[in-house]
Amino acid sequence: MATRIRNRAPMPPSRRAKQFSAFDALKGLREALAEKEKIPEARRELSPDAVEELNRSLTALKKGQQVTVVYYCSYEQRYQQLTGPVTRIDPYWRILYVGEVGIEFGEIGTLTLM
Repeated sequence: MATRIRNRAPMPPSRRAKQFSAFDALKGLREALAEKEKIPEARRELSPDAVEELNRSLTALKKGQQVTVVYYCSYEQRYQQLTGPVTRIDPYWRILYVGEVGIEFGEIGTLTLM
């Protein structure tokens, strides 16, 4: 009967335990399910007076002016607040750019000039 010769040292117990740790076959599933459980925020309709005030604020804007905008983010389905300088105003496409973020005029809830 032939004897078998070991070529390598035995694995230390600390590394051996890692072999049998829990395996998450669907990586990120728990996070995705938690994201799905978030309740979307309903969009608010602006009153005619609020629309008029928003229109006045938009026409008074100048590039480089600091503003605080509360807008509806359709991707996250909730309102977000953003403060920063106006980098661009596109009246044709009706988009206000604050920093790197483009916000459609129809998504703006409130606009505060600083």
